[in-house]
Amino acid sequence: MIPFAGHTGTETFPVRTYDADSTGRAGIRAIADYFQEAASGHARTLGFPAERLRAEQLAWVLARLQITVNRFPPAGETVTAVTWPAAHERHMAYRCYELYTQDGELLAAGTSAWVTIHLADRSMVPLPDFIRDGYPQDNPPCRPFETRTLPRLREEAAGVRIRTRRADLDINGHVNNVHYLQWLLECMPCDRQNELRAVDISFRAECFADTEIVSARGALTGEHTVLHCIRTADDAKELCRARSRWAAPLG
Repeated sequence: MIPFAGHTGTETFPVRTYDADSTGRAGIRAIADYFQEAASGHARTLGFPAERLRAEQLAWVLARLQITVNRFPPAGETVTAVTWPAAHERHMAYRCYELYTQDGELLAAGTSAWVTIHLADRSMVPLPDFIRDGYPQDNPPCRPFETRTLPRLREEAAGVRIRTRRADLDINGHVNNVHYLQWLLECMPCDRQNELRAVDISFRAECFADTEIVSARGALTGEHTVLHCIRTADDAKELCRARSRWAAPLG
């Protein structure tokens, strides 16, 4: 099941009923949660967990996440997330993910890009020496992002207003990134949610509690893809931009 014998981390999860949506299956947010939890445990094993960064007034921040889905697992199924760090640059580290059934069926795969920030002023800083020195050098690369950058949504065709809550915050004091994946789908037709096949999301700015935001999308033009953005409602500050791909044409 594990694709290679390098520096991988694995974690097994039963798909709980609270992971499932109205279709009875784990949604995209649940898959991102599995990936995030497996990555956190593996980073701890490698010697650079969130706690060590916080001791130096630093934090990991997710900059970009791409997930492709072959099948959403139903509640009651047991899945295993496999993760490994790939290449790193001066300011960015890459991590790969795969999600399997107990029979070895590949359910989903992901690629993420991470940066480190200084907690005092929230500015991006180079990866600390202890991360770069401890980063495995012989792991295979992640699946590449489909495009180098994501295009900005220029014309909004639909949008939903959402107010963030304190319950949405993570240990870094800002809205946890996986919530954005769920919010992106709020302005999509409800009967199409289980046809999602891929999402690529670029995080642009932090968001905090008690903020009114807008989850917007472009027109459903009969294509398989649609552009999204999440922005603040009062001043239109772009928090993230994304592109989703679907099993059937939209519109």
